[in-house]
Amino acid sequence: MNGILKNSLIRLRSSQPFNAIATSGLKGVFNATHTRPEFVIRHLHRLGRVEDQLPNGRTLKLNSRADDWVSNQIFWRGWEGYEPETATLFYKLASKSLVTIDIGAYVGFFTLLAAHANPEGKVVAVEPLAPVFKRLSQNVAYNDLNNVECINAALSDRAGSAEFFHIANGLPTSSSLDYEFMKATSDLVSSIVDVTTLDDLVTSRKLGRVDLVKIDTETTERDVLRGGIRLLERDRPDVFCEVLAGRAHERDLEEILAPLGYHYYLLRREGPERRTRIEGHPEWLNYLFSVKDIQANF
Repeated sequence: MNGILKNSLIRLRSSQPFNAIATSGLKGVFNATHTRPEFVIRHLHRLGRVEDQLPNGRTLKLNSRADDWVSNQIFWRGWEGYEPETATLFYKLASKSLVTIDIGAYVGFFTLLAAHANPEGKVVAVEPLAPVFKRLSQNVAYNDLNNVECINAALSDRAGSAEFFHIANGLPTSSSLDYEFMKATSDLVSSIVDVTTLDDLVTSRKLGRVDLVKIDTETTERDVLRGGIRLLERDRPDVFCEVLAGRAHERDLEEILAPLGYHYYLLRREGPERRTRIEGHPEWLNYLFSVKDIQANF
């Protein structure tokens, strides 16, 4: 029975108007009954417009092709439903940020969140993989945002060009400059991408004070921070950073951040948890690094 249902959902998610009717109808039922069946969310991906209202009344919009996990989660669960331990706090800090840099922006969820949270601020979105960058740019245009600049490049600790590893087709949820991390991926290919450093990016774009940075680069976060040491010393921005257990070079991250007075907060559903050391967690993947007492203001 589950096999028949699964095949039906796959057919529905790739055809219109059936996908729009099915997803909108089921979402109405789920909202009315306060349920979120995981099987449907996993297999019936939204095709088309995804919208949700943010706390300041602005509307977050994504154009889903039923091929990216982020848009699907937001459609079914709302804007706080994708990485909820991170999204709410990110939105709060972004609302006060004059300049936000989203590194590894993917299809643009955190970019759009920051741009809507503070329409007077500037957001720089960095994404190296061409098809993902195209979707990111489309989503920025779809939201009619004029405070976002999208840059098609990877960030590391040196400038130039490099192999970037990813699956052959579609919008991969995981891609990286790190071959060792990606080598077990089926159908792995690589593309040559431009690489720059965070410090060079800030200088070339003549960015003023940077208040907020988000880094999700699949195990190369250490290299991104090494390439942004002048920025860290100058502005001490809040840094949302993915820390994958066993892959994140935690001690190297501490060597960069500790001398600058940063605290480490593991982001959990219950709220940010102050840690004395950076340690990857099997469930909660994101940290906030900040010189502020975040818990006192959460």
